[in-house]
Amino acid sequence: MDTFFLLYLGAGFVLLFGLWFYYDWRDGHIHDAQRSKVIYHCIKCSQIYTGPYQSEECDCPQCGFTNGRLRF
Repeated sequence: MDTFFLLYLGAGFVLLFGLWFYYDWRDGHIHDAQRSKVIYHCIKCSQIYTGPYQSEECDCPQCGFTNGRLRF
């Protein structure tokens, strides 16, 4: 009886920690993808938008003007 209880408890811990590690890994990859985007500010229409990773210039989605990336 005690062995089944310990097996059940161990399976619960394995499941719990497995889900914890999976969601931590998933959130890290999602945030890395969002963090690597480049922010642009259109000097013609004042639109703020994002562009692809490591791009230096991008066209504004609202007016089509080509803007340089913001540097902080």
